[in-house]
Amino acid sequence: MNTPDAPAIPDRVVVRRDPHALVRPAVVVLAVLLGLGAVAGVVWGLVVPGVTGVVVAPGRAGSLGADTGHRFDAIALFACISMVVGVLAGVVVWSVRALRGPLGAVLVVVGTIAGGALGAWLGGLVAHARHPGPGGAAVGGYFTSAPGLRLSGAQLDLTGGLDISVGVGMSWAVLVVAPAVGLVVVLVRILAARSPDLDVPAELAAPQHDSGRRTQGGELVGDA
Repeated sequence: MNTPDAPAIPDRVVVRRDPHALVRPAVVVLAVLLGLGAVAGVVWGLVVPGVTGVVVAPGRAGSLGADTGHRFDAIALFACISMVVGVLAGVVVWSVRALRGPLGAVLVVVGTIAGGALGAWLGGLVAHARHPGPGGAAVGGYFTSAPGLRLSGAQLDLTGGLDISVGVGMSWAVLVVAPAVGLVVVLVRILAARSPDLDVPAELAAPQHDSGRRTQGGELVGDA
């Protein structure tokens, strides 16, 4: 009694991705994330409330107790804006199919951290323009100063100790909000993806044939 031959093993297809083809979309996405961070920083500088103070003596000033809460408000506003940036960053990276996967996650982290630092600097410039501080105020005069982004015990000096006109010292804690949210967005999209390859376009190499080998009785048989 003849046993029908088992179906041949399907041709093996090697999937390759050209690294050079990923450079351009990666650079474009990174530029977009930097732009998002810059816009977010400017928005923060335009909406952040100033801290009211009074000049108590020549060269000495103090803040009013009623406005000290604005320092926390400034950090909370930056964190909320950073959350929006993180969501947008995750959506932007996922929309570029070629960058889905580990490279996209790296871009989310690097782009949002760099964009956050840029946004904090630009936002500081805008906030200082709106709330310039005591300046030439006379003794007894009131003024508003721009709040910072510093949390006790979580300092990050981006100037390297240099004395510049507008400080960009900030807490590292405010920089991790956007990348954390962005990674969560990417993770959710990965878990919700219907295709195991995340619909990533790839260059398919020529199929490699298996010399007509077939399976028979659970073993591979074929030409030697």
